[in-house]
Amino acid sequence: MAHLLADLVRHTCSAHRDLTAITWKERKQIVSRTYNELELDIALVRGFLVQEGLLKKHIVLAGPTSYEWVVTYLAITTAGSTAVPLDAALPTDELLELVKRSDAEAVFVSPAMADFDAQVRSTDSCPMLKKTFALDADMLDKIRESGAQPTGYSGDVKPEDVCTIIFTSGTTGKSKGVCLTQQNLTDNVLSLRIDVKPGGVLLSVLPIHHAYCLTSDWMAGLYYGANIAINDSLLRMVKNMTVFKPDMVLMVPLMLETIYKKLAAVDPSVPKEIVKEQVFGPNLKTIFSGGAHLDPFYVEEFAKYGITVSEGYGMSECSPTISMNGMDPDEVVPGSVGKPVANVEVKFENGELLVRGTSVMKEYYQMPEETAEAIQDGWLHTGDLAYQDENGYLFITGRVKNLIILSGGENISPEEIENKLALDPLIGEVVVTGKNNVLTAHIYPDQDVIEFKKLDEETVAAGIQKAIDDFNQKQPGYRRLTKVDIRKEPFVKSSTRKIKRALIED
Repeated sequence: MAHLLADLVRHTCSAHRDLTAITWKERKQIVSRTYNELELDIALVRGFLVQEGLLKKHIVLAGPTSYEWVVTYLAITTAGSTAVPLDAALPTDELLELVKRSDAEAVFVSPAMADFDAQVRSTDSCPMLKKTFALDADMLDKIRESGAQPTGYSGDVKPEDVCTIIFTSGTTGKSKGVCLTQQNLTDNVLSLRIDVKPGGVLLSVLPIHHAYCLTSDWMAGLYYGANIAINDSLLRMVKNMTVFKPDMVLMVPLMLETIYKKLAAVDPSVPKEIVKEQVFGPNLKTIFSGGAHLDPFYVEEFAKYGITVSEGYGMSECSPTISMNGMDPDEVVPGSVGKPVANVEVKFENGELLVRGTSVMKEYYQMPEETAEAIQDGWLHTGDLAYQDENGYLFITGRVKNLIILSGGENISPEEIENKLALDPLIGEVVVTGKNNVLTAHIYPDQDVIEFKKLDEETVAAGIQKAIDDFNQKQPGYRRLTKVDIRKEPFVKSSTRKIKRALIED
C-alpha cells in the first residue's frame, strides 16, 4: 500500500464493501452506513469541494463526532486538501483565532456551535475565509441538491503533502499547529499492533479532533473493517456500551478510573461476569488507554472482569502513536506504555525520550523556531522522561518541564507522586507542585465517594490527610508533602481531560 489516505480508504471500502462501517443514534433510533455507502458519500463531498473551488485549500471542521464529520474529513484529505479539525469545546474567540492562524478558506461547522457559526459567518477577523457550510444531518442532501457530482480519488497527492493540521491543547502556552502528512497518518495506522476482526464493534468515545481518536479510533478502525459506533455523550458512555456492545474501546485514564470506582461500589457477592455484562456489554475484550499515565493497579483490576487494558503512548507530533502494549494479556506489561511501534526508533538524551520515524510531523504551522526546537537532527524531542527495559518496553516517568528541582538539587517527578496518591478512593484529582521549595498536593476530592458515603467536610479532610501521612511515611525527607490544598472546584482541563497545570497556582 502506498503512503496515502486515499489508498487506505480505497482498500478498506473494497475489502469490506457490505459490512457496516459506522453506527450512531439518531432520535433514539440506531442508524448505520456500510463501507460502500461511506465511499459513495466521500466521493460526493469530494465532488462538492471541486465544485466550490476548494482543492489544495485549508478547510476547518468544527463540531462533535458525527457521520458527516468523518465523511467530510476523508473527502478533504483524499482530495488533496488539508483538514483542520478544531476542538468544539473551545470558546468562540479562540476558535476564530485558530481559523485565522490556519489560513482556512472554508469552514464546516456544526449547528450545535451556534455562537461560533454566527461569528465566523459575520466576522472580518479571518481574512482568508471565503465559505462556511453547515455540518449537519442534512448536509449530504443539500450537497446532492447543489448539483455536485461524485469525484474519484485525486491523483495529484504525494505522501509528503500535509493533509491535517491539528492544534495542540495549549496547556503550557500558545497552541501549535501540528502539520501531519499523508504518510505520517497512513504509516501510523499500518504500524499499530491491533487485532480488530472485520465487523467487530469499536465504540468511539473521545473527541474526534484529537490525533489519538482520529488515528487510532477512526483511521485504524476503518482500515481493519470495524463497525465504529459513535458515543453521543460522555454522560451516556456506560449506557452506550450496553447498547452498542463493543469489542474494543479507546479511553483516557480518567475514564477508566471513573468506571473502576463504580465497579468497586458493587456488592462483591455479585458474580463479576454479571457485573461486566451490565457495565460493558457482553463482548468487551480490550480497552486501549492513552493520553496520560495509567496506574498498573487498574490493569490488574480490569483483568478480573476479563478485560485487557493495553496502555499506549504518543503525541500529536507523532500522528500520534509512539508505543503500545499488545491486545493479548501476555503482551501487556503493567506500568509500561509498551514497545515502540514498527516505524519508530527511540533513544534517550539526559533521560528525555527522543523519537524518529515516518510518523513524525513535518513541522509546526508557521512556527519555524518552535519546529527547530522540537525536531533536531531528525529526532523529535518528546519532553517526556522515560527509560526502556531489557525487553524493549518503555516506561514514562514524567515531563521534563514538570520536573521539580528543589534547592538541595533533588529532582522530583510530580507525576510519580500523583499516581500513588490517586489510588486513594477519596482523592478524585491531584496535582503536586513545588513552588518556593514546598511540595504541595492540590486535591479535588471524589464527589461520588463523598455522596455515596455521606461524608462531611471535616471527615473528608481527615481522610485525605491520612492518605498524605501514609504516603509520607514511606518517602525520603525531600519527597514528603508538606502542604495540602483541598479544592472546592475541579481542575481546569483540556478537551482530552488533561489538567492545565499552568493554571493551578494562579
